[in-house]
Amino acid sequence: MKKLFILDGSGFLYRAYYAFPSLPNSEWTNTNVVYWFVRMILKILAEKPDYFVIAWDSPVKTHRHESFPEYKANRKKMEDDFKQQIPITQQMIEDMKLPSLIVPGYEADDIIATLVTRYKSEPELVIDVYSSDKDLKQLLDHNVFCIDPMKNNRVDTKQFLQEFLFSPSFMLDYLALIWDSSDNIPGVAGIGPKKASDLIKQYGNLDQIYAHIDDLSPDIKQKLIEQREVAYMSRKLVDLCMIPDFSTILSDLKCTIDFDKYNEVLVRDLHFASLEKTLHEMKKKFFMPQQTSLF
Repeated sequence: MKKLFILDGSGFLYRAYYAFPSLPNSEWTNTNVVYWFVRMILKILAEKPDYFVIAWDSPVKTHRHESFPEYKANRKKMEDDFKQQIPITQQMIEDMKLPSLIVPGYEADDIIATLVTRYKSEPELVIDVYSSDKDLKQLLDHNVFCIDPMKNNRVDTKQFLQEFLFSPSFMLDYLALIWDSSDNIPGVAGIGPKKASDLIKQYGNLDQIYAHIDDLSPDIKQKLIEQREVAYMSRKLVDLCMIPDFSTILSDLKCTIDFDKYNEVLVRDLHFASLEKTLHEMKKKFFMPQQTSLF
């Protein structure tokens, strides 16, 4: 089996900044995003993927902001310290010659969804999506898995069913009903995760729930009727877009590990001396001869 690893680069940037300590360089400029980002990337590359890509959010607003100006508006303004490190991190990835994608007007999640949809039917290919975003779980399939980098947990369809008790394909309907604090998706006020899960288990998607509106309790019926427009707008916001005219092919994502280049970029140019040992140990693991049985 071949492995394709797809990373939500924007999510990794936020984790590098907020989950790890500051790391000033000799000029007392913070480099924690750059350093911790690449540490996480190297750990993932150590799993020896055949194909690898980092997806970035668009630098310009998407259709979601046009549909709902409050989309992600609850997030606090990005600090200058964080913002200044993003282009440095992206340039580092480019210098390391690691595949990455950015499409103006689309989020990293849309790029990920387009790649998964296009390549999940490839024979003998397993796709691991590295992201903590709940909406990406709608992509789960027999050969598509979601890795939560915060919990280091690899979720498959079986685990998803055990947690949510409905198919991953209904995840966007579920998120349309509940308020999503991370992206400020409004959902239907008064319907929490438990009720949303019950409705989906019983009726299916949002269309089917509204088709059976008269079967619901008066309280839930009223909430859904009064907020029908909000529910469908919320569903549109969490629905992942397939990017038209997407030219990237699987061979473009072939993962070639160049340890000399990594050492040049990370140790010589960025002065991350502590990564020299990490790269040395990683290189030994990659080129360690396979042991064969004597019997």
